[in-house]
Amino acid sequence: MLKWIFTILIFLGSMGILFADPMRLVTLSSVKARPLAMGGAYVSIENDLFALDFNPAAFSVNAIERAVRFSMYFNPLSPVIIVENWNKISGWDDRLGFMIYGIAFSYGRLNVGILYGEEALSDERRLERRSFFNGTGYPAQKNSSMGFSISLSPRVSLGAVGELYHREEKSNKHIRLGYRYGIVIKPRNSLSVGLCFCNFPNDYKEDRIVIERLADETLNIGVSYRPWRMFTVALDIRNVSDEEKKVVREPHMGFELDPFSFVSLRGGYYRDWEGDEETYSVGIGLHSWESAYAIEQVYVDPFFRLDTALLWRHHLGETERWFIVSCVFKI
Repeated sequence: MLKWIFTILIFLGSMGILFADPMRLVTLSSVKARPLAMGGAYVSIENDLFALDFNPAAFSVNAIERAVRFSMYFNPLSPVIIVENWNKISGWDDRLGFMIYGIAFSYGRLNVGILYGEEALSDERRLERRSFFNGTGYPAQKNSSMGFSISLSPRVSLGAVGELYHREEKSNKHIRLGYRYGIVIKPRNSLSVGLCFCNFPNDYKEDRIVIERLADETLNIGVSYRPWRMFTVALDIRNVSDEEKKVVREPHMGFELDPFSFVSLRGGYYRDWEGDEETYSVGIGLHSWESAYAIEQVYVDPFFRLDTALLWRHHLGETERWFIVSCVFKI
């Protein structure tokens, strides 16, 4: 356990020194570091609870059929975050949002999960935070999701999720409902094709445009391929269904390399259709000793992982940079 603590501290410290920037964003309760490090090319990537955020059909808790499994996901950095923000947040629901990511349950081919208190990335003020554990505004900008996936066969999965948008504006609290549904098809163990339709609340249609480039009422397609057990390449096309949206047929590309059983190296790129905006991304993941594809290239989620993503966005002649962290402990 001590070696993991020292590894985390050294890792965070070196990343902070190397990539320090006045425009840095470090998320407090987020599952987005791994997807964003891969350029957002994540619609076909199989994952545990956190796939609910991109394509619920790719949500998988247990690789063994007919087994029952219950998991809870915690943020091990939450004690520091809560202490740092004790006077900025009110209510135990907000503190709980810093502590727990959610829960997941599987029975046979059915997976059910709740993703709690996911930090929204739509508020420009929050996207310009400069301190590592700054939680200002978090209670007014968070989402919670509940969804499921079901395997119709070893090659085909369906999934759907409902998402609650918690917003607070001028002391008025609002809750709105959005949803996503999708399908994942695996022609081969090493090849996955995913489709996901997103529908956001009318009041927050651009909630996921700024960094993730997901538009309201659009169909998104993704393909991922693992030519080798330790290497994955992915390609997403955002919005293939509505040319009136801001994001139209936008390509997102990414890769993930697992040279060791506990380290993952990631990179990605995307460019908008008109060429006014492009983003480069890199990331490192540390996880427990379980291989991410230990059972015949089927995803097996580790009990601990620390994911980071560094994004450079070039937009209308200006450069912005974000540093994003996801730290998860599962029991």
